Amino acid sequence: MKKGTAVALSAATALCLATLVPLLFFAPQLTHWYVSLRGMQQRFYTVILTAFYVCAAPAAVALFCLLGILQNIRREQAFARINSVRMAIVSWCCMAVAVVTCVAGFTYMPFFLVAAAMVFIFLIVRVVRGCFVAATALKEENSLTI
Repeated sequence: MKKGTAVALSAATALCLATLVPLLFFAPQLTHWYVSLRGMQQRFYTVILTAFYVCAAPAAVALFCLLGILQNIRREQAFARINSVRMAIVSWCCMAVAVVTCVAGFTYMPFFLVAAAMVFIFLIVRVVRGCFVAATALKEENSLTI
């Protein structure tokens, strides 16, 4: 990956993380506005807001892991073992969000779509992680070769 691309992706990831922080404070107002705009019952407000707050923690962890991966890529250490660990963490964060949104989907059906998307992303990240693990092992084996 070109350094410019890694820098741009780092900036976008940092922007997502910076957006998450104010959303934590304004989520009640935004959710109330959304629920009232759609003419929904109070129980939807509670489910949507609870799902958001529960999913915010894995989202923040995943974003920090992505920043770490991108930082290593900028240092030209793409196939460091820590990147495989971080990718595993990102994938399990996706699965955590999938579980939360699947449970919330029984009250607010659009969450089922989020859950399906997160399972799909989980699978993609796990496959890419497997490639990274294999590439890291190959790199380490080659570094031992004289």
